[in-house]
Amino acid sequence: MSAQTYNNIRRILFSTANNSEKGFSVAYDWMEKTYRHQLDQRSYVGLMAELRFYERHGRDFCLTVAGDMGEHADFAGMYGSRPARFDVTTNIGFKKFGDYEPFMGTGPSYKIALLDQGNFEVIDVLDLAFPRCNFCGGYLFPAIVLLGQNYSRDGESQWTNDQLLIDVCAGCEEYIEKNRFSHFGLFSPQEHYNAFAGSDDDEFAAESAEQHVISAYKYFRRQHSDYLMAVGSHNYKTTEPRGGGYWTINFNFVNAAVANEMPSEIECPNEI
Repeated sequence: MSAQTYNNIRRILFSTANNSEKGFSVAYDWMEKTYRHQLDQRSYVGLMAELRFYERHGRDFCLTVAGDMGEHADFAGMYGSRPARFDVTTNIGFKKFGDYEPFMGTGPSYKIALLDQGNFEVIDVLDLAFPRCNFCGGYLFPAIVLLGQNYSRDGESQWTNDQLLIDVCAGCEEYIEKNRFSHFGLFSPQEHYNAFAGSDDDEFAAESAEQHVISAYKYFRRQHSDYLMAVGSHNYKTTEPRGGGYWTINFNFVNAAVANEMPSEIECPNEI
């Protein structure tokens, strides 16, 4: 399943649920009869949890559905008297999460709604929390890095791209590799931009690349890390007239909840 497929299905289901002539009953019917076989189990459970949370608690938390551009959580709403963003999950390791330290950053209030996988009832609404770095004590923020296309030793394209799941230390400004994935057609931000650049509308190319990054963020957050906070890319930064410079992970998108604490880039090897 691709990121585009997941986000398209999400968009259709919530548009249907918000349609006064169709509503949640039709959205659930379409999910079961049309879309369930297009989703893996984790994506299916995640989307069902979002729909149930929105249906049952939309008024309680004044929820509005976050789209691909704009709010970068599942929902925006109110928690008590404060504006808040909500992400819905059934996959959080509750015991492990309990050992994390609550993150009281300077960004907007950010809540995690933990739902039971069996009946989709709310277990708890939690504050955002992260583990601490063993070396400096800084917060470790999960991020996904969209790498460039894979090539064979002979220079032939493999038509795949790798993605690197990392923890970024806000204190050390270094990263820890957690996992690596490979997808067909999930290009790096620069590759996606280049596919449209040079046409009559470079602004469209930039907007399309931004939407591509946000789509990847939503997909990987549902698939691999409930606390994902950023999407990055691997780039060479030129600092000298003759081309000298260094390789970095640049963060194309950072969730507003941690934007003031997250480094904008991290030095890294030329091969990661």
